[in-house]
Amino acid sequence: MNDVISFVYIIIIFGIGLLITSNISKKRKSSFPFLLFFEHMFFSYVYFKYAQTTSADANMYFFQATIQTDWLDSFGTSTDFIIFITTFFVKYLQMSKLAVFFLFGLFGYLGFVYFIKMLPFAGKKMFGLELSFLILLLPEFHFWTAALGKDSLMFMSLAFFFYSLQNLKSSVFLFLLSSLLIILIRPHMAFIIVTSIVIALFIKNPLKYKAKHIFIGFIALGIAIASVPYIIDFLNIDQLKMNDINERLEYYNDYGASRSDGSSSYIDVSNAILPIKMFAYLFMPLFFDAHSILQFIASLENLFILVIFIKWLKSINFKILKWYKVLSQNKKIMAIYVLIAWILLAASMYNLGLASRQKYMILPFIFLLITESYYRKLQIKMYYTNKARLKKSHFR
Repeated sequence: MNDVISFVYIIIIFGIGLLITSNISKKRKSSFPFLLFFEHMFFSYVYFKYAQTTSADANMYFFQATIQTDWLDSFGTSTDFIIFITTFFVKYLQMSKLAVFFLFGLFGYLGFVYFIKMLPFAGKKMFGLELSFLILLLPEFHFWTAALGKDSLMFMSLAFFFYSLQNLKSSVFLFLLSSLLIILIRPHMAFIIVTSIVIALFIKNPLKYKAKHIFIGFIALGIAIASVPYIIDFLNIDQLKMNDINERLEYYNDYGASRSDGSSSYIDVSNAILPIKMFAYLFMPLFFDAHSILQFIASLENLFILVIFIKWLKSINFKILKWYKVLSQNKKIMAIYVLIAWILLAASMYNLGLASRQKYMILPFIFLLITESYYRKLQIKMYYTNKARLKKSHFR
């Protein structure tokens, strides 16, 4: 009987996914979203099988959900929140482990749907394919956002949040929902987002401020101050002092080193300068760091990401400040969020395995900003091409 219920749930999950896919496919006038959906759900199953033979966090979430006696008692932030919602699906809806995996896979896929909605046609091709499509097909991108855990929900919430920033008037509910989810899943990331909003508004030309900008700025600043206890709790320190933070970061590095072995994903960057740590966070392991087949496959993807990043830097002549100035306000917030999150997450990195998961809180939005840059160049090129044609036809 349980197998039948599980099968029904899986059919419903896939049905919902296909309906959403059909809708976005019609709007984009492309069948590509179907390929994306099936790839994502395939990796959800792959992660399910992977978790069966490892000590993945997903196993702990599901086990804790099965032994909870009072659903509301499990409510909390971070890990507690994942256990809380998993308990609801397991205890009240009687979902099997596979069905829960596919459900979280669907959550991750919703992130891809809203990512597609924000992703413009870049007009830039690599290996004969549109750059936007190549980015969305990266295997690790799907693997880490398709499983039972924080990463699938976090990617969905971040995609909801940045999409709602583009159309705040028509997406207030999505904005509030995504903000709440980010606070519950990873409070420290909510602090980073709020800080990004405050900084983006602070460096905006004060003469162009509107009442809503000032209001949002004060609200965001209030939330940022209120989030400080979460940051202290996240770092497991007594006070928000540099000495305490440095001690905690040293602990992370020592902890990672103590777990390193011949097959580990650990690379000692404890004494490296911050730019090296940032490079390692996004682009390693590379071939010379790979110690297993899985790491070698990951290195192929990292090399691709590195090539895209270097090509983009060359396309803007390495003038990042000039590039930043022409961004829309919501993209400026995104850019600042990427920079702050990249610095803080890289500084606290102790293991490349952890970095491989967590970097998908920032990497998709780096891709989005890069694609936006190519799209802008394409628009400018088309403008001058059309202008030249009109001028030419005028003189005929």
